[in-house]
Amino acid sequence: MVLGEEPNDGGEITSQQGIAAAAKEELPSNDALELMESILQRLQPKDRHEIRDMITNRGWLSGVLLMMSGLFWWISVQKGSDALNNGDIPISLLGDFEFSALAKIVPIIVFFATVVWSVGRERGHAPMSNIGGLLVVLALYYILEPIGFALLTDQVSNQTAIFGTLRLLALAVMIHYSAKLFIDAWLLQWVRLQMIHMPVDLIPQFNDASDMSQADEVGPSA
Repeated sequence: MVLGEEPNDGGEITSQQGIAAAAKEELPSNDALELMESILQRLQPKDRHEIRDMITNRGWLSGVLLMMSGLFWWISVQKGSDALNNGDIPISLLGDFEFSALAKIVPIIVFFATVVWSVGRERGHAPMSNIGGLLVVLALYYILEPIGFALLTDQVSNQTAIFGTLRLLALAVMIHYSAKLFIDAWLLQWVRLQMIHMPVDLIPQFNDASDMSQADEVGPSA
């Protein structure tokens, strides 16, 4: 054995260990990898360029819906209060809120319900999903309450009650999708930042796994 070979072998082993340790430090934690996999499986981007486009499109649509909901509230609730007889809608039985206050409360409840539900879905957190369900029921109660007053009492006309419920429903739907798109854009941005610092690309592996699973589902042809 040549004496000069031993230091070289030791140096190679040390350098390999250093590279492995550096690569290990760059990799996200297991929880982060599981969250990234959940986001990629749900949104299914083809490559990193599509992730960037998805971030842009979702952020743009979220802003559009948010502005639409604000304009709709300003026109149909703030300025159209007298024309649409908002004062004739009875005060809510749950919290003693007038209709103008409900038009602000319902979007806030829907926004938090969407955020809590989205976080619970991505993290697999049952209590947060439970809270999201409770908030959804509360929002639906406030939305349907004007029609309930019209059906069960004679305090408000059917037309006024229906218009009131439809306005609350429209605000809730626009806020829900605006928050959902914004959360998706934020999650995709987080995934993109994580993948920039990773030594491997998860998307090709994810696409290959999806193709294999689809092929297994189809099965052999006769």
